[in-house]
Amino acid sequence: MLLQLDETNREGLNSLLTFTKENNLKLSLVDESEHNNHLPGKPLTPKQLKQLIEDSRKSGIISMRTAHKIISDNY
Repeated sequence: MLLQLDETNREGLNSLLTFTKENNLKLSLVDESEHNNHLPGKPLTPKQLKQLIEDSRKSGIISMRTAHKIISDNY
């Protein structure tokens, strides 16, 4: 499982660490791991990435249809 913690503070992190310890869950930082971790699926091609960036800059958002197509094409 991969977690992303947004807008958290020391108290929130301490609560998370307490919870994991109480429930015998192993928690480790991905960046500090010796393993090469990769998200599933193949990476976007340079052309797809450029188009994704251009689309997001033009509108501020990417339509669900565009997002669905990119995800469907890659997975």
